[in-house]
Amino acid sequence: MAPPDSDSSPGAASGADGTYEKWLVRILLTLAFGLAFGIEGMTLFRSFVLDTGDEASVETQEKRPMLQEGEALVPATAPDVRVRRLRLRASDETWTFTLIARPDTASDRDYTLTFDRLISTNGTADTTAPTHTWVAGDTVAFAASWSLPPGQRPDALTMTAITSVSPDSTASATRTVDVGHVPVRMQ
Repeated sequence: MAPPDSDSSPGAASGADGTYEKWLVRILLTLAFGLAFGIEGMTLFRSFVLDTGDEASVETQEKRPMLQEGEALVPATAPDVRVRRLRLRASDETWTFTLIARPDTASDRDYTLTFDRLISTNGTADTTAPTHTWVAGDTVAFAASWSLPPGQRPDALTMTAITSVSPDSTASATRTVDVGHVPVRMQ
């Protein structure tokens, strides 16, 4: 009897398939681990090498309150001066942002409100600092206006309130708020 052909034996066929399967498993495992390590490596690379270092300003922006009509401008001081109206009027030459504020009640002491800085959406700061002082018993409304380049909107507003505590001392508080969406009115 002649020896069986080595190519036709059942062990030879499974040996060739087994080698193929082992290599296929090795390739798939290498791809899977390589992809996982590649993703983690890119994450580390982006966080350490490409980090801009603006984490503090991002956290500050997320925690700032939003300025809206009816909100107190500087609630840490009395009386509460509230936003009565926010307007943005647009023309071809300039956009004008107007904020109208008024105290809730008459105070028995003087109160000064200064708008220190308005930052527009392009990052430019306007430091014209409109200021108004309410004397004791005054509740008149005050309008502060800023001219912005066409297409720019107000982004953040910093203001300082100063109130007299006694005849020879004052208290002050500074607050920065984000300016919410203000509808644009075309002229």
